[in-house]
Amino acid sequence: MSAIRIFDNHQHVGGIPGVPGHHPSGVLDAAQIEMDYGVRVGVMRALGIEQAALMPGHSYPRPKGLADTRAVNDTLLAYQKRDPARFPAVIGTVEPRYGLDGLAEIDRMHELGFQGVSWHHRQEGLAIDHPVMHAFIERMQQRGMLPFIHCFPDGDFEAVWRLRHLAEAFPDMPFLCMDTAAHPEAFEEALRAGEAAPNIHVDITSLGLGPDWLRRMVAALGSRRVILGTNLYSLQRPNHCKEIDAVQQAGFSEAERRDILGGNARRLLKLAE
Repeated sequence: MSAIRIFDNHQHVGGIPGVPGHHPSGVLDAAQIEMDYGVRVGVMRALGIEQAALMPGHSYPRPKGLADTRAVNDTLLAYQKRDPARFPAVIGTVEPRYGLDGLAEIDRMHELGFQGVSWHHRQEGLAIDHPVMHAFIERMQQRGMLPFIHCFPDGDFEAVWRLRHLAEAFPDMPFLCMDTAAHPEAFEEALRAGEAAPNIHVDITSLGLGPDWLRRMVAALGSRRVILGTNLYSLQRPNHCKEIDAVQQAGFSEAERRDILGGNARRLLKLAE
């Protein structure tokens, strides 16, 4: 394993309802955070991951609306404070269906030190390029926060062309395109979007296509716009990481590996190298 300080830009606190082994909620009390932390840190050590960014699971129950979202974001902040050296970045969320009422939560997250906002629009009811998202991105740009946008293959409201539409409307804003590396069609769409919009950065979460495809991504976008993510959810215990394996097996230079395995994420999140 390389001596590169690996940074995982895509970890979730919480789980997906109905998936065995996941914590069912995005709101954890102190004891649950401690249990989750023990499992997560054990996995990170085993995989050679030094640091990570934390974001919510987007299937959390929200019968109380914005109050539930605030509780999820507060859980993320409490988790991050448990070990800020290991988790130097925290990425919250706000539901597009809240409309402009969601702007206040973006402001609150900024005041609390969140570096970005994450969305999984197929779980949140409105499309990536809905007009309310333009208002959210404009406010985030003013606050210096990054948008983490999941584009799951064949997911309602999550087509890559919608992210490209949003990114082209804000050409000076970096965007993170996530979850496209599992499927050939989504992979190709992400490459085309990245070639057209140089402010789109692509993560390699759920990479199921192997090192050859990863080499194609770097050839198309350059190593400075390709970012490691593992999609680790609460209480998962994977014993290997196909994304890290692919980076190590692809024949990249040390500089390219450093970009992908941590340098790019730390640079975008304004963290110490």
